[in-house]
Amino acid sequence: MRISLNTFGYVVLLLFTVTADLCLCRNSTSFGSNEQESQALLTFKNSLLSFFDFDPSSPPILPSWEGHECCQWEGIACNNVTGHVVKIELNSGCVSCLSWEDTAYIEPNYIDSSPDLYAEHLNPSLLHLKHLSHLDLSAVLLYSSPVKLLGSMQQLRYLSLCTEFEDMIPSSIGNLTNLRVLHINNIYGAYSDDLSWLAQLSSLQYLGFFRVNLSMAHNLFQVLNMLPSLTQIHLFDCGLGNMPIPLLPINLTNLTHVQVLNIASNDIQDPILDAFRNMTSIEVLDISENNLTSLPHWLDKFNNLVGMFLANNRFSGRFLPDIQNATIRDSDHSNTNSCSDRFFPNLQNMTFIRVFDLSNTNLCSVPSWLSKCKSLVKLGLAHNFLHGSIPYALRNLTSLTVLDLSDNKLTSIPIWLGELKSLIHLSLESNDITSLEEGSLASILGNMCHLKEFYLPGYKLQGEVFASNSNISGCNNYDLEVLDLSYNNFSGMLPSWLGKFKNLNYLDLSSNSFSGPILHSLGELVNLTCLDLSSNLFNGVIPWSIGKLENLGTLDLSSNFFTGVIPWSIGKLENLGTLDLSSNFFTGVIPWSLGKLENAEFMNLASNHLYGNIPDSLGQLKNLYTLNLSSNSLEGPISYLKGWTAMKSLSTLSLSNNQIDGSIPENLGEIMPSLRYLSLDNNHINGSIPTSLCKLKALVAIDISNNKLSGRIPDCQRDGLIEEIDLSSNNLSGVIPNSIWNMSSLVWLHLNKNSLHGELSLSLNFKKLLILDLGENQLSGSISSWKNDTFPTLQILRLRGNMFNGTVPSNLCQFAKLKILDLANNDLRGPIPHCIGNITGMVSETEILPNGALFNGTKQWNQEDVKQVIKGRELDYTKNLVFLTNLDLSNNSLEGPIPKELSSLSGLLGLNLSYNNLSGEIPAMIGDMRSLESLDFSHNHLFGAIPSSMSSLTFLSHLNLSNNNFSGPIPRGNQFQVLDDPLVYSGNPFLCGVPLKTICPGDDSHQDPHGGGSEDEVGENDKSDKILFYSVIAVGFATGFWGIIGVLYLKKNWRYACFGYVDEVADRIYVAIALKVAKLKNRLQ
Repeated sequence: MRISLNTFGYVVLLLFTVTADLCLCRNSTSFGSNEQESQALLTFKNSLLSFFDFDPSSPPILPSWEGHECCQWEGIACNNVTGHVVKIELNSGCVSCLSWEDTAYIEPNYIDSSPDLYAEHLNPSLLHLKHLSHLDLSAVLLYSSPVKLLGSMQQLRYLSLCTEFEDMIPSSIGNLTNLRVLHINNIYGAYSDDLSWLAQLSSLQYLGFFRVNLSMAHNLFQVLNMLPSLTQIHLFDCGLGNMPIPLLPINLTNLTHVQVLNIASNDIQDPILDAFRNMTSIEVLDISENNLTSLPHWLDKFNNLVGMFLANNRFSGRFLPDIQNATIRDSDHSNTNSCSDRFFPNLQNMTFIRVFDLSNTNLCSVPSWLSKCKSLVKLGLAHNFLHGSIPYALRNLTSLTVLDLSDNKLTSIPIWLGELKSLIHLSLESNDITSLEEGSLASILGNMCHLKEFYLPGYKLQGEVFASNSNISGCNNYDLEVLDLSYNNFSGMLPSWLGKFKNLNYLDLSSNSFSGPILHSLGELVNLTCLDLSSNLFNGVIPWSIGKLENLGTLDLSSNFFTGVIPWSIGKLENLGTLDLSSNFFTGVIPWSLGKLENAEFMNLASNHLYGNIPDSLGQLKNLYTLNLSSNSLEGPISYLKGWTAMKSLSTLSLSNNQIDGSIPENLGEIMPSLRYLSLDNNHINGSIPTSLCKLKALVAIDISNNKLSGRIPDCQRDGLIEEIDLSSNNLSGVIPNSIWNMSSLVWLHLNKNSLHGELSLSLNFKKLLILDLGENQLSGSISSWKNDTFPTLQILRLRGNMFNGTVPSNLCQFAKLKILDLANNDLRGPIPHCIGNITGMVSETEILPNGALFNGTKQWNQEDVKQVIKGRELDYTKNLVFLTNLDLSNNSLEGPIPKELSSLSGLLGLNLSYNNLSGEIPAMIGDMRSLESLDFSHNHLFGAIPSSMSSLTFLSHLNLSNNNFSGPIPRGNQFQVLDDPLVYSGNPFLCGVPLKTICPGDDSHQDPHGGGSEDEVGENDKSDKILFYSVIAVGFATGFWGIIGVLYLKKNWRYACFGYVDEVADRIYVAIALKVAKLKNRLQ
């Protein structure tokens, strides 16, 4: 959290309007509003435009501005006596209602929120408002300079604008001599090089220039000195650091009433600060985000300071010690390291300071004198180098309401932190916290009655954070609204006292090791809007009291061990937008009451044991965006989708991995026009694919694989956004429609295992395709000679099991990113092209990475499923597909030699050329293919010797050279010692040597191939070796067994310690395995 006074320009908006509002009545109708003024305001309204016009759901512009009673309109105030419009207030965020202390801790994105409206220029109709004294248009972005027009509105006392123009601020604004407040928030471009006109505003009390370039304003300080009534000066991001520094010192002697000085984000260096040395009346000083290296010596005279913001400077020298040479030790009550003693010597007497921001000031410890600042209410120490435990010096700051320790090197949380009972905001994010003192969390939550938020996510903390014997009773009421302990390793059960936090609206305990059931007392947290207990070890049934959480917007109980039925009381949570109960062990039917969740947008019940029909009531969830019921045992006909006519917003529908049957409704594309992701795979769906799916213009992915679909694939004349089509493992027939070949957005295309016929198209437009799987069909003709740029990203081409003929086209070599090329089981003839060594995707040993990431389009690679024959078996590759590189040209009629260029494919894991008519010798350099795990050259006409280089294929675990004409000895050593199955070499009558029985010429016929003696001698030697081997094992076992058991038998305390340790280890292993199983289930989704 960043602490800054960047937005102090709005603060005075309240201060200078209180007096005026005493005589104004916003809703006065005593005299009626002036019709001319109402018309002027309506004309002004019509000139405004909204930044959200593109969103049909965005509210209209100033909806209350209708009719003629303008005094009733929002943002308009009229004089209680005359009825004239005197005030227009269109600001963003209503920041004017906040005190400066509150403003200091509001997030910048809220305070400096972008305007909702904009206008090309300021409509001159405002000139008809003759009595207007207060004009706040900070919520309207003006693209052209409005001040020439405003220069004639001399009755203005208050002016606040948000602008975006590159013009100079004209001097005509100096005509507004009655101004008390001038605030200009410039988005880009406005500047001024002469501010002499500002001196005419002698009554000015508030000056706010935000992002107005004043780097060339040579007379800035002289003009400021001529405005003695100023109480607040805001020059935020005005380029003051680029101003020429005058030779003579600047002396602002007249500014004796200034209370707030904000010169943040100006790249100011030390000398410029001297201009403000006499402004000792300052109460709030913001010099953050500059290039200061030290604080001026005269700062200790500023006795009125109650707020100081020093963040994001370059302090060094006497202000901060050299951190590299500082003695850094853990910060505790005995710590007096040299680092803290030298900090801020000129600030030690400012013990009455109330707001202090030291964020990003290179602190390595907290200044020792800080503990004396008992009045501190807000302290920022973020983005520093604080280490060890939370500094003990903070223990005395019992008035603190805000403490920001984020982004440091803190490692532990002490139990005394709970003594800071006034804390409302505590930030500990982005540290290195590894431990909690026992009872510290209960102390924090139990004693900090006013704490609003407590975040402690992602630290991998361990232990029972909610000790079973702990209790809290420090407060009558607790203000805690947010508790986030996610992504740690906390264990244990939820305590019953958690129900005391009645104001809790956000509870996130996800990704831990919490166990046990959900207590009924959780139903007492009726203000909860988010409950996330996902990825834990919770078990048991969900209590019916969950239905009492009527404000709940998010309920996530996924990836646990919950059992029983889904409670019907969940249907009472009318505000629920997200429901995730996936990856549990729920049984029974889906409750009909879930159809009453009218505000539900996301519902995930996947990976449970639910059965029965899907209730019709779900079809009434008109706001539902995602419905995932996959991986259950749901049944019934899919035709029930006909009645889901209310689901016009549904974007994702997943019913995969169930037992659903019947035909897909013909009008599905009309019932659910917003569908982007449709998954119906692994069911018993029959019939044809409805042509209405062609109407789904937003469709990104469709998966209807592994069903019983028949008929033709619809010819959808469209391109659009579709990235994945998976219609594999059905009974589809006919030709592949031309429209599919022209879907340029396709990334994954699976049409394998059908009865499709016809030839491949020459005209393809797959610029993003990664996988093309047309295997196991009845496709025929030659494999097309596609152009070089047809498949620029293709990584998997699978055409096996078809009736392709002709040759292997050489242009396949130009698909350089191919990782898998599978043309097996066809009728291809001719030679293997020599250019095959140019496929660089098979050279690299790196995994498949589409566009540099494991994610592309709608799916991850670990969700893909491609069948490949490796090591003689057909396997489904899913999770490990990213690591597979394979070339399979088996079961064809290929001729000629194996090209030597094949040896350069060093990244191949599998190479299968079996069942062809290949001849010649195995390339001598085949040993360079060091990644090979599977190699099959069987059933060819290869001859010659087996290259000795193959012994260097150390990963080779499957080899088949059978049924060829190889001759000579089988190489010995290295990998050939493992590949000792004679069937590997069978059918080669001229091969000899181990493991074959054929002895090579020249070997001694009386000795075995390993150089042993006769068979009798070998047998005797083997018998002696076995006796010696088993004797050594027996002696070793007896010695080791009795050496351990004997000691445990004689030493009772050792025995107890040993078995106690074994029990503890067993318990830890059980818990670890259970946790891994739960998290693995979550990842599988």
